[in-house]
This record gives sequence, structure tokens and C-alpha cells, in this order.
Amino acid sequence: MLKKETLNLLKINEASFRDILSICVGKTYLAQNRFIDYIGNYNRWDTDITKGILKLDNKLFNVEYIGTTSTADNYWYSSELERAIPDEYVNIMINTRKTMQNLHINKLTEGKILLQNDINGYNLSMIYIAFAPEKVAYFCGSGDTSIYMFVKGLPEEIFKKIKPIEFSSCIMQIISKFNVNHKLMIKALLTENEIKYTVEENNILAKFNEHSIITVEFDSNDRIINFSGNLSL
Repeated sequence: MLKKETLNLLKINEASFRDILSICVGKTYLAQNRFIDYIGNYNRWDTDITKGILKLDNKLFNVEYIGTTSTADNYWYSSELERAIPDEYVNIMINTRKTMQNLHINKLTEGKILLQNDINGYNLSMIYIAFAPEKVAYFCGSGDTSIYMFVKGLPEEIFKKIKPIEFSSCIMQIISKFNVNHKLMIKALLTENEIKYTVEENNILAKFNEHSIITVEFDSNDRIINFSGNLSL
């Protein structure tokens, strides 16, 4: 679940989809990169929705389900609507939905959502991961029907604070893949990782430790134009 300080970066109940994604994506994408490294390469995926199991070759993971999309239409279907999935494997999604509804993010808590522009299964899942009540990563099994999953029971290392050496690479990957407000996204990522920062005109100065202070420079539209500073592990 996002920290209260992160939610305070904007009026969450009035925020656009882009701004909500901006405060969620840093936290989720960092864990996602580490999860991908953790699972390594695999040739085949499968899931047993009656047992809440994801199988990657011979590796097994406990999962619950977020939702599905299908090439047959252009909608997102929340996992609670899939009658074949037992109740115990949609609990995280139900609780995530309740949290978001309490914050009045109602458009993203509907069971059926029209997919358009940046509203797609991947981006919705990244948001739901950020608002989930426990530490989880994301997996999508793609096909004619794609099924999106919360992956549970992962090592704590996947969710540790960001290292200075990871910061610029993670940021550059995010802005190349997602339509986000760069400055808001960085503020949220730093806040989630409890890294102190100051804002000076069009710069954010992030202090990771005494030896690692990074300055991020933005243009007048809050887009990143430069990184500078000292890095340590």
C-alpha cells in the first residue's frame, strides 16, 4: 500500500489516470525489475486457478488474481467477476478495491473497465499492485485471454529500498515505457523509499546517504533533462 505521504503529493480523488499511475509506477516497477531477475528465464508458464498456483517451468509460486483481458473485446474484467476462480484467490483484489474506493478512486474500481489509450491491463495491474495490502509482484500470463496475477510469498530483498546505483536506470526505464508526470513519479518513488529530497526551482536533490546525492533537472513541463551527482552502492 502506498504511504500516506505519497498520497499527499496530489488530490488523489481528483487525480487523472496519468497522475495516479505516476505515483504508483515507481514503487511497483522497482519491485518488478527485481522479481524478473529473481525468476530468471523460463520457457513455459501455466496457472491453476483452483489452487492459486503459477508454474514457470518447474518453479511454483503462490498467486492471487487481479483480472483478465481478452482479444475478443476491449475490456478489463476484475478477478471477482471470473466465477471459475475460488473466493480465496481474489481476496487481495477485493481488499485493494476497498482501499481505492475509500480514497474515492472509483473509476478504477469498477469490475469492467473499457481499455483505451494508457488504460490497459499492464498499467491497471501496476496501480493495483501499488495499492495492494501486502507485498506482491506482478505476473501476466498472455494469450487470447491474458490473466494478471499478484505473486505472493516473495523474498524481502525484492521489496527493499532502492539503491542509488539503481535509481537513474529505473527512472529511465519507466519514462521510456509509461506516460507519466516525470517530476511527480520521482517524488513518489523517493517518498516510498523514505529518501529525503528537496525541490529547488526545476531541480530535485535526493540524498540517499552522505556519499550519494543525486540532482534531477527538469524542463518547464516537468520532463527530465539531466541527472548528476555521486553514486555509491
